[in-house]
This record gives sequence, structure tokens and C-alpha cells, in this order.
Amino acid sequence: MEREVKMAAKLYEMRDTAKRLLGEKYAGHMAMNGKILEATARRDKKTVLEVAIAVCKKPGITAMETIFIMSAAVELAEPSNAEVRGA
Repeated sequence: MEREVKMAAKLYEMRDTAKRLLGEKYAGHMAMNGKILEATARRDKKTVLEVAIAVCKKPGITAMETIFIMSAAVELAEPSNAEVRGA
């Protein structure tokens, strides 16, 4: 249980970082990434989080890309007040 709590805390921290970095563009960026994650998850019969983790493990992915991808997965699981789903 402690491992899951720590992981959740890191995911929320990534989301907060993405919000700060993207500012007004956050909702649109998360909506776009979220749609891609959801479509890939449906196609591959996996969860959005599984897809996000797999993408982030690919060679060449940057820390910034990891933050944005994982933030989109968090938004899909537990939307913030950024109105991402309707964007």
C-alpha cells in the first residue's frame, strides 16, 4: 500500500508540474494526449496507465514528454478542475 501511495503522490506532482509549465495550454494539451492514450488503451486492451507507462519506457523519450504523458493519464483517472475532458 505504501508503494501505491508514493506512486500516486509522484503522479500528482507530475500533473502539478505540467500545469505550471503549460499554463493556459494545459487543458488542450492534456485533452489531446488523453484521447491518444484512451484510443491506444482500447486498441491494445490495456488500461490507460499501462499504456502511459509503456510509452514512457520507450528509448529516447524525454523527461518533459514523460511528465506530459503521465499527467494526461492522471487527468483521465481523476480530472482536475482544468476542464480537460471537454476540451
